[in-house]
Amino acid sequence: MENPAQSFFGGMLIEIFIACILYGITTLQTFIYFQKYQNDVPSLKFMVAAIWILETAHTAFCMQVVYAYLVSNFGEFEYFLSINWGVGVTVITEVVISTLVQAFYVRRVWIMSNKAKLLTAFIAFVTVCRIGFGIGSTILSYHFANWLSFRAHKSSLVTVSGGLGAAALVDVLVALTLSFYLTRGRTSWQKTSNSRINLIMLYAVNSGAITASASVLSVILYATQTDSLVFLGLVEIQGKLYANSFLGSLNARSHIRNKNNAAQYPSFEFSNNSAFRAVAPPAPKVEVFQQTIVTNDMGEQENDFSMKNLKGGELV
Repeated sequence: MENPAQSFFGGMLIEIFIACILYGITTLQTFIYFQKYQNDVPSLKFMVAAIWILETAHTAFCMQVVYAYLVSNFGEFEYFLSINWGVGVTVITEVVISTLVQAFYVRRVWIMSNKAKLLTAFIAFVTVCRIGFGIGSTILSYHFANWLSFRAHKSSLVTVSGGLGAAALVDVLVALTLSFYLTRGRTSWQKTSNSRINLIMLYAVNSGAITASASVLSVILYATQTDSLVFLGLVEIQGKLYANSFLGSLNARSHIRNKNNAAQYPSFEFSNNSAFRAVAPPAPKVEVFQQTIVTNDMGEQENDFSMKNLKGGELV
């Protein structure tokens, strides 16, 4: 007889292991952030701390779900049909994390697009729809007693696919918008700064593509793998991907700033007025010295080796 736990929970168990590894990366990135960017605005520091706390709680509840299915109810295969109470908590926590990260990126779009109201409002509206679908999925997880009833009801299909689809749409729109405005703004930068802009675009596109792909794949698994919770495990991973993409974009600033020669490129720093601002590179300094050579009546040179600093200047 085939063990039903293998087909029903095996995929999710592996995905939870991966989620825990990603949580470790999140913790490391949080530590690096507070070590390197102590001058960031307090609101950004608070957001980083809040995301790490939410990630910690999310990981704990993911472990609770695994423990409930595989340890507390070991051997009770009928329990696999039940929806554990921790599932709804992990879903709503993931929704909060992804919303915070997407709100951060929407603010970037607002600034990069020179405060384009229509574009920013549309992306923000899709983000709000994602919140609504996520809350709906959470409510349904407590409304239905088992997975069979949950999957049989059309409302669950709408909330799951709608929420994940909205998340994917936001990610794609943010990546495309940032790439468009960064490309269009190249004419106002030095030619040597193009490599930096390309690197920023690469971060934006890659982070958006990864999280959007995870959302689409979750919808496909939910529709096709009806006898497994593999889709839920990927949803749990998605929250970790959002947190790491957010922290990675913050910690990458020093890497981008020091790309090639730091003296040749502008850089980005966060300020109270905007999400980031251009910072001029430090101007190189040059010092001028004078050496006095004295010749006596015999034609011999008497060098004065005392170097006198006349004046320091700056190249701008």
